[in-house]
Amino acid sequence: MQAFEEYPCPNCGSELNYEASKSSLKCLHCGTAFAIQQSTEVIEERNISIFKDAETIPIAPVQVVVYRCSKCGQETQKEGDVAFFECRNCGNNVLNPAAYATRRISPAGIIPFKISKQEALDRFANWIGRGFWNDNDLKKLSLADKLEGHYVPFWTFDCHTENDWSGYAGRYYYETVRRRNANGEEVTEQVRHTDWTWRSGSFERFFDDVLVCGNNAIPQDRINDVYPYLLKDVVVFDDEYLLGWNARAYDKDLSETYQLARSIMDRKIEEDAVSRLAEDTYRDLRVETRYSGETFKQIILPVWLCQYLFKGKTYHFIINGQTGAIGGNKPLSVSKIATAIIIGILVLIALYFFSKSG
Repeated sequence: MQAFEEYPCPNCGSELNYEASKSSLKCLHCGTAFAIQQSTEVIEERNISIFKDAETIPIAPVQVVVYRCSKCGQETQKEGDVAFFECRNCGNNVLNPAAYATRRISPAGIIPFKISKQEALDRFANWIGRGFWNDNDLKKLSLADKLEGHYVPFWTFDCHTENDWSGYAGRYYYETVRRRNANGEEVTEQVRHTDWTWRSGSFERFFDDVLVCGNNAIPQDRINDVYPYLLKDVVVFDDEYLLGWNARAYDKDLSETYQLARSIMDRKIEEDAVSRLAEDTYRDLRVETRYSGETFKQIILPVWLCQYLFKGKTYHFIINGQTGAIGGNKPLSVSKIATAIIIGILVLIALYFFSKSG
């Protein structure tokens, strides 16, 4: 039988939520705050070679679980990988500790929310108001009901690399040549040439906590917009931090995220190699990399997400729930852009006639 956990207030029996602004549990009725006891355990990195082969096995389909509320007796159905939900009738808070057990690897750590909903809304209002090309009607947009806080699973990867590189470094030099232009006049011009030199070398690089999102609903390039997270603040995972927040297990497994992490590392290694090879330009770069000491961990990070409809189009934005960094796409003002184009055309016309009259 599924084991659920309820967290009634010790004072009044109402629901407890984790409050970002107080970094503690707070009763929704009487307002009493309760500290979460932090574990003194050390969060350890795990050797990836032990897990990555097993993780190629597809994630099993998630079963639906049924919760019978202890307060009102009503039943609520949820997917088994949902870690927190509320009774559909009375709103009683429920934790599902088995949610993360639906996956082969459980979270080791968590960064609790630091940015409250009101602060997230304030940051959005400030962000959306910046920029001349933004639509002025955006400032009237109310998103309080659409902004949601999510605890999102992430993977971090560590790795030591040894890298051998080789290629041709290009140095520009110029020669002065004479030629005749369309009017038959002799003119000189500088023609650029490239002197190529073969080079090779090696370097080492250690990657610490390469971060990859474990949720398919959030594209990696979107989460990149709100990096970095301050991972020194990761604490041992405790599901009490989930109270009042959307949370569910990963759906992007270790094997998939490991390949994404490798591609991130490879891009940075190539950038390092280019910086060593290139003068003005380069060609035929080859890099051979040896990986060792590969480790990982799964952690849970706070994210504010919002999808909203504005003048018939859908837009998204995302806020880092720890630092408040924000990213997303903004509607642009068609009238401002059209006015700017018209002004630009008029200026060009004026300059044309001015040059003719001169």
